[in-house]
Formats: sequence, C-alpha cells, structure tokens
Amino acid sequence: MIRDLERSISGGGSAISIIDAALREQQTLRTPVALFSEEYDAKSVRERFTHLIPLSKPNPGEQYAFEVNLDACTGCKACVAACHSLNGLDDGESWRDMGLLVGTRKQPYLQTVTTACHHCADPACAEGCPVLAYDKDPVTGIVRHLDDQCIGCSYCILKCPYDVPKFNLKRGIVRKCDMCQGRLAEGEAPACVQSCPNEAIKIKVVKLDAVPDRGSIVPGAFDSSYTRPTTSYVSAQPPSTAARPADGGRLDLDHGHDPLAWMLVLTQMSAGGFIGCAIAMWMNLITLTQAAATSAAALVAGLVGVALSTLHLGQPFKAWRAFLGWRKSWLSREIMAFGALPAGGQAIFAMWWLGNFEWMRLAVTGTAAAAVLAVWCSVMVYVDTRRPFWSLKIVAAKFLGTMLLLGAGLCAVVWSWTGLSIATWAMAFTLVCRWSLSIWEISGYRRALEDEGYAWHKSARVMQKHFSGRIEARGLLLIATGLLIPVLIAAGAGMAWMFSLSLALMFGSQLIERLYFFTAAAGTKMPGN
Repeated sequence: MIRDLERSISGGGSAISIIDAALREQQTLRTPVALFSEEYDAKSVRERFTHLIPLSKPNPGEQYAFEVNLDACTGCKACVAACHSLNGLDDGESWRDMGLLVGTRKQPYLQTVTTACHHCADPACAEGCPVLAYDKDPVTGIVRHLDDQCIGCSYCILKCPYDVPKFNLKRGIVRKCDMCQGRLAEGEAPACVQSCPNEAIKIKVVKLDAVPDRGSIVPGAFDSSYTRPTTSYVSAQPPSTAARPADGGRLDLDHGHDPLAWMLVLTQMSAGGFIGCAIAMWMNLITLTQAAATSAAALVAGLVGVALSTLHLGQPFKAWRAFLGWRKSWLSREIMAFGALPAGGQAIFAMWWLGNFEWMRLAVTGTAAAAVLAVWCSVMVYVDTRRPFWSLKIVAAKFLGTMLLLGAGLCAVVWSWTGLSIATWAMAFTLVCRWSLSIWEISGYRRALEDEGYAWHKSARVMQKHFSGRIEARGLLLIATGLLIPVLIAAGAGMAWMFSLSLALMFGSQLIERLYFFTAAAGTKMPGN
C-alpha cells in the first residue's frame, strides 16, 4: 500500500517516500508555531530580551535585582529547568526553586512563587563566611560565590534566612545563583529570564537606599531587616492576609552535622576541664603532677574535638584558610580561639617539665581563658544565624552548662584516679549542674510545645515528632546517673570507676542533645525551597 502511495505522489517520475512528502508539505504551512519561530529567529539574541534586562550598568548606589510578576507566574518551572541546564548543574542540584502560597477556607488564595538568590544589600552569607568565599560585585551588586575559595563548611547555609546556598556533595563546596553574570555582561538575559514563557522574571536596576529594610518580600519569608533582599514580587493585587507557604507546616529535619556535635561537646568539656584545673591550682588543692594530668586530659578532649570538626568540611585540606574572615565571621574567631589550645598545651608541658608550679598555674589559667573565649565564639556562631531555636539565651545556657557539667566531671575522674579527695566535691558539683540543666531544658521544651506563639514552637514539634525516643533516652540517662552512685557505693565499687561511668553517661546525654540541636533547628526559607 505504501508503494502505491509513493507511486501516486511521484506521478510516474522518481518516487519519493510518503514521509518526505509530508515534511515538504509541513514546510509550507503557516502554523502559529511556525510564525512564532520565524519571528523569534528574525531577531538577534539581544533584541529578544532587551525589555527584560537593563541596557546599561548600574550607577553608584544602585545594583541589579530580580523582579517577579506574580500575576504572570504559572509555576511551569521552565525557569528551574533552564537554570539547571544552562548553568550545567549536577543531578539534584538547583539554584532556583518553585514554591506555593495558599490561603484558608474562609480566604482562599493560591499563588506560585519562583525564587533564587536575592542578592541582598547586606548578604548574611558573605558576612559569615570564614574564608571570604563570597564577593558582592561593587558595580552590579551581584553576590557571587567563589568556588575555588570555598572549604565546604556550610556556614553560609545556616546564615542565609532564605535557604539559597546549596551544598554540592560531589564537589565538596557550596554553590548558588549568580544571576548569570557572564550572560548579563554580554547583554544576554539570564537563563530564568530567557526561558519564562510569560516573561514573569526580569532584571532591573534598584537604588540601594530604596531597598526595604522591614517586612517580608513574600508571606512566610524572613524579615527583610536582616539582609535587605533586593528581589521584588509585584502583583496587581497584594497577597491575601491569610496567605502562607503551602509547606510551612511541614516538620522536616534540618541537615545534621554530626562531626560538629561531637566537636561542641568535646571542646566544651575541654574548656571546663581547664577551668577546674586552674581553680584547683589557685586554691593550692592539687600538686604539679596532678595539674599536669588534668590539663593533659582537657587538652586531649579539645584537640580530638577540633580534629573531628574537619570531617564536617567538604574541603578539609583547605581548612587553614579559616582565619581569613576573622574581622566579621564568628566561625573564624571560634577556629582561631581553639587554635590557642595547642600553644597552651605546649606552655603547660614546658612548665611541668621545669617543675615551676607558679608559671604552670599561669599557663593553665591562660589556656582556660582562651578555651572559654572559644566556647563563647561557638555560642555566637549559632546565635548569629538568628534562628529562634538558637537564641542567645538557649545556646548560651546549653553550651556554658555543658562546659561546667562535663568539665567538672572530667576533673572529678582525673582527680579520683590520682587519689584526690576533692574529686567527690567536683562530682557533686557535676550532679547539681546536670539536674539543673535538665530541669531547665525540660521546662523550656514543654512550654514551647504547648504554646503555638512561642519562638521555637516549630522546633519543639520537630523534636516531638522525630526525637521523642532520644528525649526519653536522655531522661533514662539522667535517672541512671542519679542512681548510679549510691548503687555502686553499696556494691563496694571504687570511686574512680564510679566517677568514670558517671561521666560517660553524662557525656552520652549531652551528645544526644547536641545531635538534634542541628536537625531540630527549623531554619527559615522561602516557600518551596
């Protein structure tokens, strides 16, 4: 049959296939797609999108910014796909996301929201980076990430209230949107702008002094006073007062940072150990050798904690750069403060070797001061992210409480093995700290869980949903610690073994808490991120 059709088409001449004939006929049709294609091809790349991008660079006091027309956005995700394709992103990596705002039964509302980096006037990611891997272009205002400078610490992810930087596990670094600055420099539109079929995204020039410093750019977003995001979302009708992110009620876990959890507990125990040793030396309660043993135990704990923290980095061999951001990054200051531990340990060892108790006491005191300073920097590292679960009151109480609790426990263990009677007093202080900290944590958790208006109510709900077993385990460890001493005394166990087991139980309890310290943080983000 096909051959008969081919003969009829050929009309007795040379035969052509029916497919070739159909293709020839198609080229003569004036379909809407064909007409659009001709018009599109008739214009140069610059002409197609000149109305969506600035034709000149910003003047001083101005910068580029995204403008999103919510009325034109349909949520087709063409911008997401184009960003992924034209930037050559890895599988699972995305620099642009699509979210959804919804209303209530009484006030129905539905709006898709496309979001990427907001290229803030005061970028928190750049302020927190310990290696200065972020740069805000002085001409365009684009916040760029310098991939070759990044060590993969992920602190910028914690600092950004919009969840913009993304960690690339394959490369071991963080990456993010740069507004396709290379394309803009050549007069071409960014991938998202070029791909949107409704022209919902465009680049405009904004004056920095006109960037809002209060309110939220869309419902559910973090308050603009923190970073002053330059992205603007425009609509003929303002969003409903009942609008909220569709995923705002999800109780998802944040990314866990297990090496950091170990580091925090060990370094805080180390700082507390040095404090206990210094106090005992100034009160002349311990000898030179006992002070050396206590300092050695504290130093080992601190160095192990610092070493474990490098496992958190995507580029651990570049960790030496971490001091570069000391002027503005609390993470840099924390790393530099903990860097004083090896120097303090060497000074303590030298004084012990020389048998000079007075100078060794000064060395231990100086090391203790540096360790406490480092712990305070640890507190500020998380407070500076402005997450409700990481408020100054909560983080300071947790970190300083752990420092006193485990530090006194470490001293009690070392002193009990060296035959010092004051070990009992140190362990008694440890138990008082343990019960006080536990009562404070439990009461705060219950209050946050019951009160929907509480600052970290969502974190409490995350803990209830995902970590109820761990919370119960901490309670059992607390009970076990309180019952252990009288039971072991009745059994005739030695004080050193009894104190060592007590310290192990308390360490385990604090480690459990520090693990969900990260995953229950309930960090803020844009809808859909």
